[in-house]
Amino acid sequence: MVAISKNGVIGNGPDIPWSAKGEQLLFKAITYNQWLLVGRKTFESMGALPNRKYAVVTRSSFTSDNENVLIFPSIKDALTNLKKITDHVIVSGGGEIYKSLIDQVDTLHISTRR
Repeated sequence: MVAISKNGVIGNGPDIPWSAKGEQLLFKAITYNQWLLVGRKTFESMGALPNRKYAVVTRSSFTSDNENVLIFPSIKDALTNLKKITDHVIVSGGGEIYKSLIDQVDTLHISTRR
């Protein structure tokens, strides 16, 4: 699931360079009670949203006390472990995660901004 500007921007560091209420509602509806696969920077920028579980991929020494957050050293490790507990994972950024998994997704949710 990704929102992208007409010139290809998906974010600006920790910030999303736009705000659209409908987009946020769609994100909430699609991700509610689901597993989200994210990179550490994306997770830190969005925080742990209620009623979601996270697989956070990082090469740093990131930790979390949140019971809904699992941390993995690689995308491969995350996917291997997620396959044991769920049939549905939503890839939610950042850029490296998207690039690594674009050829493996079943469904793309793309919102474009003008």
